[in-house]
Amino acid sequence: MMFKKGNPTFALVFIVSIAAFAIFLLIVGYIGNLVGTEMMNQLGDSEAVNNSLQTTITTSTVTLNSFWYIVFFGLLIGLFISAYMMREYPPVMVPIFLVTLVVTVVVAIALANAYGELTEVTQLADATANQSGIGWIVTKLPYVAVVAGLIAIVIAFVRPGGTGGGGTVIN
Repeated sequence: MMFKKGNPTFALVFIVSIAAFAIFLLIVGYIGNLVGTEMMNQLGDSEAVNNSLQTTITTSTVTLNSFWYIVFFGLLIGLFISAYMMREYPPVMVPIFLVTLVVTVVVAIALANAYGELTEVTQLADATANQSGIGWIVTKLPYVAVVAGLIAIVIAFVRPGGTGGGGTVIN
């Protein structure tokens, strides 16, 4: 596992990871806000308790959203590094990468639609309002998949010879 280099499924892993994390944060944002608000109503007798619960609400509505952007850009950079470190493939392999990209776009469409359906749930309205930037990117996930996937394919196939993860495929 330590010497594993990039492969054609790198874009699929990228798209599924960011969509799953966005859905997770939508649910965590709802739970953190609900629990913090309800506990503040029940236990809000002292200033220290209110401050502690307000911190929980702020973390679930603001801080975790910022963390998603860090993860998104980290995975995007990892996608490009994975494409650069991929072993050399002959140009005949480009159609396989394009078919994988088409599969990635289909999965991205399904995940974007699933996220869109979740944002329409009335209980998640507050969390959706707090995560407008994440929602915008996730609803445009098929476009992100196409652009990031094509850039990764270009990086993988148009790099100087001798760079990358080592090993070549003989024609």
